[in-house]
Amino acid sequence: MSQDYNPSRRDFMGQAFAAGTTFALASEAFAVAAPEKQVAGEAKISICTANLVAKVTDYRFKLENWGEQHRKTVEATDASAWDKICEEFAAVGFKAVEVWEAHAAPEAMDEDKGRLWKEIMDKHGLTAIGYGGQLSEKTLEICGWLGIPQINGSIGGNTPEAASELCERAGIRFNVENHPEKTTEEILKVVGGGNEWLGVCIDTGWLGTQGAPGPQIIRECGDLVRHTHIKDVEAVGGHLTCLLGEGVAEAEACMMALAEIGYEGWYSWEDEPEDRNPLDSARRNYEWIRERIGKRT
Repeated sequence: MSQDYNPSRRDFMGQAFAAGTTFALASEAFAVAAPEKQVAGEAKISICTANLVAKVTDYRFKLENWGEQHRKTVEATDASAWDKICEEFAAVGFKAVEVWEAHAAPEAMDEDKGRLWKEIMDKHGLTAIGYGGQLSEKTLEICGWLGIPQINGSIGGNTPEAASELCERAGIRFNVENHPEKTTEEILKVVGGGNEWLGVCIDTGWLGTQGAPGPQIIRECGDLVRHTHIKDVEAVGGHLTCLLGEGVAEAEACMMALAEIGYEGWYSWEDEPEDRNPLDSARRNYEWIRERIGKRT
């Protein structure tokens, strides 16, 4: 990844447009184990720091401007800003986070800063369980500094073979996050059918946007589902987010399907609204997920 890389949403957004969506718009030394650190009895629910994509513009933005929001967030995220973000997440009850690339960006992060970011998370009782961004040697290195076991997002320019080699060398997994894909075959093609190092991050919101059968796709992917972004959207063809269970993403049926396949990974709550602070509904959505984990009916 070049040092001036400025990604749009899942390389990100351009691929969704190409698929026909109609809305306008480290080395071996850093190998880490999957974080199982959690208080006994607590659900494996995390919060995506990408939920704060609109924070730098007073919680007002347009999804087609994701790349600009990314750039502004990179510029705005110093140690003080990261400390405030972690404080806010802890205050609404989260103990685990999925770090968005803009909050730990390749163009801005070095080892000293990475270790400081981890110290700040530790101070607030937060564990980083994923990195939301593009797979590269640099992002794998950042995951090593932050103690993150998996990247969830775009495979970038890597072939499945090259991606597998990178991940095995770093000891960090990669899960492709569905965005433009509408079928199981399209999702699994990105990771060459999947293997020990390459899996799937199911994003329920984007399945809803694409009008894809989320529960069916979850069942077909089976044990290759290794991470989730639990999100809901208002309508097929658009990506305006809403409270879980109130949109078209079949979020509840997706939760049931995850239970049916025996999913034991993390449930990352994702909500990137264009006109509100998502933390206002954080506790409500946390409880919505918690109440449905493991339920098949």
